[in-house]
Amino acid sequence: MYEGYFNLALAPFQNTPNSRFFFETDQHKEALAKLEYVVRNRRGFALITGEIGSGKTTLSRTLIKRIGSEARIALVNNTRVSAHQLLKLVAQEFQITLPAVCDKATMLSLLRRYIEQQHALGRTVVIIIDEGQCLSADEFEELRLLTNLESETDKLVQLLILGQPELRDTLRHPRLAPLVQRIAMYCHLNPMSFEDMTRYIAFRLVRASKPGGRPNVDFSREGLQVIFERSGGVPRLVNLVCDNALLVAYSANTRLIDSQIVGRAVGQMMPNLEGAITDISMVEPAVGREQELDDGRRL
Repeated sequence: MYEGYFNLALAPFQNTPNSRFFFETDQHKEALAKLEYVVRNRRGFALITGEIGSGKTTLSRTLIKRIGSEARIALVNNTRVSAHQLLKLVAQEFQITLPAVCDKATMLSLLRRYIEQQHALGRTVVIIIDEGQCLSADEFEELRLLTNLESETDKLVQLLILGQPELRDTLRHPRLAPLVQRIAMYCHLNPMSFEDMTRYIAFRLVRASKPGGRPNVDFSREGLQVIFERSGGVPRLVNLVCDNALLVAYSANTRLIDSQIVGRAVGQMMPNLEGAITDISMVEPAVGREQELDDGRRL
């Protein structure tokens, strides 16, 4: 809606796990390097935790893009399932044909055969579990059976688990000690600092710009401070506030995102149910600015 006004080719702050917008803070760069190391060196098991909206899913999509055809990847993000259903989802991701009636023993046998065949062909088999905090000890036990597959030198299955911090509580279950002992790499994603958030916003704007152009929008330091205060540096919330701020600025015929614009944007966000009711039509255009927008609209 506002892309043309700000000289953008696409919306820069969509909350979708698009690897094009993967921004490497030091901790995200470290987490990606650890995941890639585990996969390429067949170390077996990596664990990434982080609060809601910290960028875990985008991290996994970026990894998939990097390793590409070098591996066979099963990505499972529906984890509110039984242990049997979890194995079925993994098999389906690998495009393994299952019989109409398939018990656990048969499914494990088919998975093992597939994994061994891929290893014989020199391919790496990767299972990525997103939203791992929803898994129970029983489901982790099933995954552990797959990680038992190994040659004299390599783990045949690389298991990457991403989840919210409570995932660590599940992994403390005594039954999962054998699995935890296999964790080769671990990283926790914290919210961004103010400096990282500032660079993150600039990065996404440039990424979303038209080819050969630059974004025609400025964020004041005061505006950035309000974004940081309201989002806590969590990428998903930063995206939400910035997207709303661009919409308010577009409606107000201004290309400066200051603290007033950000404040109005936050006040109009649906999650802010306790806030004062405002309306975009109440936003006054900047004094002295032309009242006709680039697309011919008039306020």
